[in-house]
Amino acid sequence: MQLVIVNGSPHGLDGNTGKLIRSFRSAAEEQGAAVETLNLSDYTVHPCRGCEVCSKTGTCVIDDDAPKLQQKFLAADGIVLASPNYMMNVSGQLKVFLDRIFSHVHCQTLYGKYGAALVTAAGPVFEGVEEYLMSIFGFLGCWKVGSIGAASLQLEDPDECSRMQGEAADLARRFVEAIKNGETFPDQEEKRSQVFEMMKMMVQAKQDAWAYEYRYWKTNWGIEEE
Repeated sequence: MQLVIVNGSPHGLDGNTGKLIRSFRSAAEEQGAAVETLNLSDYTVHPCRGCEVCSKTGTCVIDDDAPKLQQKFLAADGIVLASPNYMMNVSGQLKVFLDRIFSHVHCQTLYGKYGAALVTAAGPVFEGVEEYLMSIFGFLGCWKVGSIGAASLQLEDPDECSRMQGEAADLARRFVEAIKNGETFPDQEEKRSQVFEMMKMMVQAKQDAWAYEYRYWKTNWGIEEE
């Protein structure tokens, strides 16, 4: 089992987000998972230009590390998105990366994989970021296993830090178990189906402009010829 943690913290594993990541990763590895952490601060990822060339050809025109990173999570069974709360959203590093994967939403390339999120913030203001990241997983077609958020004041207190790291470890164990068992979540079925059909409709309607995505659907998911 391969897991990928995409870390949006500019501090890598040295900050508060790193504390949750290390606990999650350790617990997942104890359960037998192979875990790779991608610290976005170590890579070059430029903002999306909105040119939609990737939708047409399957290849981005920007020469940076984003395609390499995308290949890593395409090969994974489960994906964890981790970020501090910066101005009521994920860090700029993670947001830029997420903008670059929109074609994977169109093509539902991660459909059936598993997602979880780790979020930190200066104070107890992390729920909105958790919801955002879980919505990203929903639009990618992933099963949403869960998320946790922690405030820096908690992570700076030894007892509270231990408790929150324990919650991260618990989430990791649930995450690995869900993947091992091929768990599904009935309460997510309707929304996943709606997103899937919406993407199918969009790609079919824009088959000339989004030629690569249209071919992907025909090959992988099936799509009716008009």
